[in-house]
Amino acid sequence: MLRILSAKAFVAALLVAPAAAKLLYATSYNDHAVTVLDLTDGQLTVLDKSLDCGSEPTWLTLDKHNGVLYCLNEGWGGAASITSFKTSLTGKLTTLNVLPVLKSPVAATLFGKKNAGLAVAHYDTSAFTTYNVGNPEKLQLFYTQNYTLSAPGPRPDRQEAPHVHDAILDPTGKFIVAPDLGSDAIHVFEVGADISATPRLPSIKTAPGAGPRHVAFAKTASGTYLYSFNELSNTVTGYKIEYAGSELKATQLFDVATRPAGESVPAGTKAAEIEVSPDQKFVIVSSRGENNLQIPAFAAGGAPAGARIVSDPLVSFSIDQATGALAIVQRAPAGGRNPRGFSINKAGTLVASALQDDNRVVVYARNVTTGQLGDAVAWATVGAGENNGPNYVLFDE
Repeated sequence: MLRILSAKAFVAALLVAPAAAKLLYATSYNDHAVTVLDLTDGQLTVLDKSLDCGSEPTWLTLDKHNGVLYCLNEGWGGAASITSFKTSLTGKLTTLNVLPVLKSPVAATLFGKKNAGLAVAHYDTSAFTTYNVGNPEKLQLFYTQNYTLSAPGPRPDRQEAPHVHDAILDPTGKFIVAPDLGSDAIHVFEVGADISATPRLPSIKTAPGAGPRHVAFAKTASGTYLYSFNELSNTVTGYKIEYAGSELKATQLFDVATRPAGESVPAGTKAAEIEVSPDQKFVIVSSRGENNLQIPAFAAGGAPAGARIVSDPLVSFSIDQATGALAIVQRAPAGGRNPRGFSINKAGTLVASALQDDNRVVVYARNVTTGQLGDAVAWATVGAGENNGPNYVLFDE
């Protein structure tokens, strides 16, 4: 059963664990804002809001070293953009630049020397782009790779065209991978000495109809592994990664469900986010639309009311350090409905979850040894209006 930790208990927990991040950033569609949150003494408080990331702010990418936050505006109405912000210790965001871009940017990653490159996945416009962000006050388009399909995929309702949904830098910093939900493929790019990203063929193929949405790398003593969270099949596919010169080669090892063996996935379920824990020992995924967990309601003042609410799960897997295999260790409440995005702090002691259908961000304690989530340590209302609220949350680390 979910509990909210008291301020005293929260502080005590931090005294015996690595220090928690103080600031978090969250985006939400319905109030068109980037919200800055302060986590102090078991309270999550709104410090600042910016409306400079356009009508549909979504993915956030933080360049901590240079103190710059990049925000993608999906701009489904046609006015998509990337906004760069200067961050501060007080939480105040200062807008540096707003660059119009191709519609539907949904995810991004920094790459290259001094984080001078930003790679972006564009869902609806079937593209992968890179930008020169060496000067965050003057963002510049550098490269565009467009994709086409000769015929619709096994799920023509979702695979009528390529839909690039993520861009992730590999552990060596030499490759970027970009899962394509519409093409059942993970595209591979080699990072150049400057900020170039050259496509490497063939792309990694997934099972037909899998619909890869987000991916994450893990590096263990036995090698490097890539995990693809597939939106249409609601499975996690594991690959062993090997390098040969300018090539990144992937060998599929397994495909596992997010539910125990024998249990079917509820209708309407959609895979969302995937992250690997900082110690490389666990994978966490968020699953949307299951609506099969019940938790105490979050009430004003930080204490649960008597009522109960529906929650989707955050599913934790352990990583076999010798083989890369995954095993479910916990299905925990995400704090509400539609956990489209979540993030783990660098110490691995906290997980922040963005509940798109409940206008809520919840921070959970996490046991770094077992990989299991514990009690909610803080929460805040983010967004305004019905549904379509917070879609991404990120620790300022």
